Amino acid sequence: MVTIKDMLNEILPELVELLRPLLSGVRSVIDIGTGSSVTAHFFAKHFPDIEFFTVDIADMRQEKELPFILYNGKSLPFHDKEFTISVLNETLHHTQDPGSVLTEAKRVAEAVYVVEHFPLPGIPTDKLRKDEMSTLEDLSLECSYYKPFTRNSLFDLFDRTNLDVEVKFKMPYHGSREIEKYFFKLVRK
Repeated sequence: MVTIKDMLNEILPELVELLRPLLSGVRSVIDIGTGSSVTAHFFAKHFPDIEFFTVDIADMRQEKELPFILYNGKSLPFHDKEFTISVLNETLHHTQDPGSVLTEAKRVAEAVYVVEHFPLPGIPTDKLRKDEMSTLEDLSLECSYYKPFTRNSLFDLFDRTNLDVEVKFKMPYHGSREIEKYFFKLVRK
């Protein structure tokens, strides 16, 4: 059986290099919705000068060296702008109230980094939902909620939470789901 760590370790070196310029000068990162926490740990090993923290509503971590806090999914137990960046890596589509989660991410950090995916044109949402839930099950990650964004709905969310997109680019995706993945650096309006 392929583990999430095995799968991610194949692609994370590429992502480290892709995101390296955006991590210059970063002091601290809060990974909100850390899930397996494999990605946060991989980045922490490659950026030892950055202090990483992880939070989630359940403990599904497969790596546990970084500080972790269980939280209620509504309010983060941190001060305003305590972190340089908040990271929401494939998190928002698993939240029932993505606006509140994004607002909290903005509150506790100077900038917010979001990675989200969209279905390829012509791919029905039901198929994407089935594929996502199957992938999560295969990776032994418990998640009962999934509501994919369209480009319009994600940008509407950014607008409603008073965030501007400062950087946007398509990210490499090596999986079999019919999606395209994007990175967004968000800053306050």
